[in-house]
Amino acid sequence: MMLLLWVCAAMAQANADKYKLLSSAPIKANSISVDNFGNFYAVSGNRITKFDKTGAQLQIYEEVKYGKIGSIDISNPMKIVVYYPDFMQAVLLDKFLAYFTTYNFFDLGYQNVTAVGSSSDGYLWFYDNLSYTLKKVDEAGKTQLQSQPVNQLINTVITPTFIMEKGGQVYVNDPAVGVLVFDNFGAYYKTIPIKGLDRFQIFQEQVVYFEDGKLKSYNPATFDAKMISLPDTIGIKQAVIEKERIGILRADRIDFYKY
Repeated sequence: MMLLLWVCAAMAQANADKYKLLSSAPIKANSISVDNFGNFYAVSGNRITKFDKTGAQLQIYEEVKYGKIGSIDISNPMKIVVYYPDFMQAVLLDKFLAYFTTYNFFDLGYQNVTAVGSSSDGYLWFYDNLSYTLKKVDEAGKTQLQSQPVNQLINTVITPTFIMEKGGQVYVNDPAVGVLVFDNFGAYYKTIPIKGLDRFQIFQEQVVYFEDGKLKSYNPATFDAKMISLPDTIGIKQAVIEKERIGILRADRIDFYKY
């Protein structure tokens, strides 16, 4: 028994030695995200706080008139998409979290939009829950691309909560169904069978997500699933990873690590 305890302690120490704690930010947040520059974003109700890759606070964005933030897409850090599903408003921010423009989906003629994300060409992807289609619109709200009705393609109705475009593919998350993958022309490709997610990352061509207190990765090409080691597992609400950086969200703070 003593030998087993010693081995477990040694393994935990070796794992911890992979990481260097850079800083901690005292903040109560609902979620965190990280962009491809290593900047972190903490969402707290109707506020977004941006940190650099060392954990130093940069900017704050806050808007109360649209209610709580439903999702934030930082796949294009120069044009961040903040979606307020209660008011069907998508607010676009620049890299300083300064207001850029707003898409009002009610004004554009839509009645049920639950997920919005950025496209690589600067437009917006969203899912129209009434026509069951994934659409892309330009700055004027004109439809540029539209998928076939998804309910006919997969024989079920989806209610997406998160949309992200990365590497020429569009990922549409429905916690009850999984992660649906489309190409950047809106053609359905496949469904990744990971259910129950609120959010995820695409990191090094893998789906990375936090589940059951663990940071996990899934390779859609090889179907290989792995766990990504963390500095510790105590009181973690969420973890995100980028090249040489990991952010860990706890109840009262965010810890920023280098690895």
